[in-house]
Amino acid sequence: MAKGYASFESLPCARSCRLIDFDLIELSTYLQRGERLLVVSGIKPWADLHVSLEPLAYSGSPDFWVIEVVGRLTASGLPGLVDFSAALRLGNICGSKGIEVVGATKTERRTLVVER
Repeated sequence: MAKGYASFESLPCARSCRLIDFDLIELSTYLQRGERLLVVSGIKPWADLHVSLEPLAYSGSPDFWVIEVVGRLTASGLPGLVDFSAALRLGNICGSKGIEVVGATKTERRTLVVER
């Protein structure tokens, strides 16, 4: 995978996507299934900014698995402060110690008990 990942890294970066900041991280566990759900919320500066949570790819298991808060402009960039909330089922997305949510100017780590 390392060779394939290096060729991925050599591709140009998209200009329509950027890291954006967040205000709050919430982790929920579904008791029946034992699944974890990550919800990140905040205020986006454009009404037509689509926000998603994007985990990085790893060939092994890092201490903290990085999940980026990514904004993608889907139209002309209509200004306006709008609340956002983005969710991601964690499944196997968890480092040996937990996760790290990365925004434009801050990061937050959450230590998680890893059930393997």
